[in-house]
Formats: sequence, C-alpha cells, structure tokens
Amino acid sequence: MSNTLKISLSIVFLVTILGFFFLMVWYTAYRLHVHFYGASFWALQTGVAVVAIGSFAVSSFAGKFTNIFVRISSIIGGYAFLFLFFSFILFAALHIIQLRWELPLLWSGVAVLATAFAVIFMGAVFGSSFIVKKNEVKIVGIEKGVSIMLVSDVHLGHQRGQAYLTKIVEETNKLHPDMVLIAGDLIEAELALLPGVLDPLSKFKAPVYFTEGNHDRYLGIERVLKLIQKQGVRILHNEIVETHGIQLIGLDYMKADEKTFDMHPSDNPNTVKSVLARLPLKNGVPSILMHHSPVGVQYADAAGIDLMLSGHTHAGQVFPFSLFAKLSFPFNSGLYQQGKTRVFVSNGAGTYMMRVRLGSFNEINFLKLVPGNSLGRGAKNAIP
Repeated sequence: MSNTLKISLSIVFLVTILGFFFLMVWYTAYRLHVHFYGASFWALQTGVAVVAIGSFAVSSFAGKFTNIFVRISSIIGGYAFLFLFFSFILFAALHIIQLRWELPLLWSGVAVLATAFAVIFMGAVFGSSFIVKKNEVKIVGIEKGVSIMLVSDVHLGHQRGQAYLTKIVEETNKLHPDMVLIAGDLIEAELALLPGVLDPLSKFKAPVYFTEGNHDRYLGIERVLKLIQKQGVRILHNEIVETHGIQLIGLDYMKADEKTFDMHPSDNPNTVKSVLARLPLKNGVPSILMHHSPVGVQYADAAGIDLMLSGHTHAGQVFPFSLFAKLSFPFNSGLYQQGKTRVFVSNGAGTYMMRVRLGSFNEINFLKLVPGNSLGRGAKNAIP
C-alpha cells in the first residue's frame, strides 16, 4: 500500500468520525428540542456540544495528568459521552417509530433518556469487574500440558488502578499457571506510574513475561518498561525465550508489514513480517508468539508459529462498536486458526476511555496447552 493511499484512508476515516460526531450533536439537540419543546434549540445544541466535546476531550487526553479532579472528570466524561451516543441512537429509532405511530412527545423523550441511562448503568456494572475465561488449546509437539494465564489490556490509569491489578494477581495465583503472559496495554495513564500502583506485579507466583502495547508507548516506553521490569517481570524485545519445552517469542508493538493499513499505526521501523523472518526459531520445538495486536498472522503461519496470543481489539468493548471491530479485525475475539497456526485473541482485562462493557466482558484467559495432532493447511478463521 502506497503512502498516498495510507494518508487518503486516514483522512477518510477522520472525516467520517468527525462527520458522525457533528451529526450526533446536532440531531440529539434537535430531538431534545422536539420532545421537550419548551427548551431553546440553540441552547440545547450548545449544551450538547459542550458535553460531547468536553467529555471526549477529558477522556482522551487525561492520560498525562494525575490529580483527582482530572480522574473524576475522566470517569464521568466517559459515561457522559456514551450517554449522548445512546441517546442519539435511541432518538433516531424513536423518530422512525413515530413516522408510523403517534406517541406522546414528552413521555417518549423521557423514555429515551431513561433507557440510555439504564444501558450505561448496566454497562458500568459489567465494566467494573472481570471474568476468568478458560480454554484448552491443542499444540503439536507439546509433551505434557502447559498452563498459561494471558493478561492483556488492563489499561491502568484513571479508570482502574492498584486494587484492580491486585485482584487479577490473586485470581491468577489461585489457578497456579506455569507462566503469566502480559500482552500489552498494561498502562493507560500517568497515574499508573505513581509509586505502588504496579507493585502487585511482583506478587505473581509464576514467571511473568511482558510485551508492549500501543498505549504503553504513549507515555514513554523506556520509562514504562523500566518500572514494569522493577517488579521482576521479563520484558521480551523481539526475542525468544525457551521455557517449559516451548519457544516463547515476544514482539514489540509494530505493524504487520509495510503495506497493510493499520488504524493504530506504530512508528516502529520493524514489522511482524521482518522480525519473524530473522528470528532463529528451532524446528520441532513448539512456539508461542506474543504480539499485542492480532495482525501479521499470515507471517506467523509462514514462520511455523504454533500459537499466537494477542489482545488490543477489546472485542469492540461496547455494542454496536463490536460490529465494527469484527469488520476491522479478522481475528477479533477468541480462538481461530490460520493454516497450522492457532490464534487466540483476548477481550482484555480492562476498558479504554470509559469503564463500560456492553456485548462483551472484561476477561483474563487461562489457557491449557495440551498435545495435539498435526493440522491441515486448509483450516482457517474461527473455531467453534
């Protein structure tokens, strides 16, 4: 893919997002004016715009700040933005219904706002905790079972902190995995780098390996990795570690290759394609690849990787964005197969921008690797 085409796609994506944003603000204000006819349309439009822009801004750019005001504003802002979004969707649905049936304007407007609030409340409940999801994965060449706890996308910061990480460690230790693999986006905000927040990492009772995600890089990757390493965590930088009869490969956050468009591009000059091509993998030894984003799977298959572990997608986090995630990521959530390579993508232990889950759950993944038979090259995509 040429640079011109990449830039064009980025511009189209940005314009589409901005267009939808302005439509949401205008239409929500308009429908509020229609249903609550005593209110000024311009006052409503201004108010909705202030809430929308303010909530999006504070939720998106709060990462560099640590004070309590920003933290509270970030949490409230995430809820407020999603409340406007669902109000927009529900008002549009109600508008269509009213083309056929006449409904009381005031009470139908109240019903929309109450429903939007109920949806956000339910999503906040789902987004405040996590589940332990267990899967068995057959790997050719493994002589005996190996258990892994995969932890991805915790997003420590304003939305969740030391207590949440402690709970993850406690639940992991109860299952006694052979190793813990943290597949990036552990950190989201400066708040997570304050003294004590990362201390629970040292309480894992199994060896811990870490590969960076895109959010870890935003705060200065060298500083982030240094603090994580202080907790006894092994950082994997485009390298191989042999443990439990497995070749464990950890890649920095990078693009699949030079041509493929990526909505979360990396400034890393390396690619999954280029790094895997030069790593000295041993034939006949089972291999597990950790890369934060589930991209470059075709290169993992070509390199003979048995299992690729990723996160990043959040499974879309909130419906209907989950539908968009399925279109954007062929490997989006759960267990897949590409050729001879198994691919497992975690929904993630946390959330981004807002502490809400709808249509998915926060999860950490207990994977039991067991001996398996050789697989044909024809199998691909989702395994039931």
